[in-house]
Amino acid sequence: MALALRLIGRGCGVGKPAVSLQGPLATIWTRTITTSSSACAMKVQAAENFWVKNKRLQRPVSPHLTIYKPQVTSLLSVAHRASGIVLASALSGFSIGMLVLPGSYPYYLDLIQSMHFGGSIIFGAKFLLALPFMFHLCNGIRHLMWDIGYGFTLRTLYKTGYLVVGLTIVLSGLVAAM
Repeated sequence: MALALRLIGRGCGVGKPAVSLQGPLATIWTRTITTSSSACAMKVQAAENFWVKNKRLQRPVSPHLTIYKPQVTSLLSVAHRASGIVLASALSGFSIGMLVLPGSYPYYLDLIQSMHFGGSIIFGAKFLLALPFMFHLCNGIRHLMWDIGYGFTLRTLYKTGYLVVGLTIVLSGLVAAM
């Protein structure tokens, strides 16, 4: 009912009303809403552009992210989302590539082995491949603990954040060494 009255009051029901209101109270409410000075002000505000209104009132434009100091929690949150996107894209791309390319997976694995890269280059590549997996795993466990209700104090947030970074590096190194 409130939505219908709001729409009628703002002039959205011009011509044929969208909602048929019956009874004496409906007549009084619609007449009060459509003829009040606040309804006229709402029509003017709705018609006025957001940026024009802010310029007229001399409101400053919010600097948003430029004024905030990067924190462990915000950086790990952005990195978690980025790693999820990277993992989903990599998995999709690899899968589509294996379906479209003429050879099979063992063929391409033999091709890479025949290039005789050094051990450090292979370890580095495996480490870089394992890094987003391990980070997303460790930070995902951290998020699951939050879902249970643990770890919301500021001190715990920072401790678990640094723990996630440390475990990510250690686990990525272990996986790359396999």
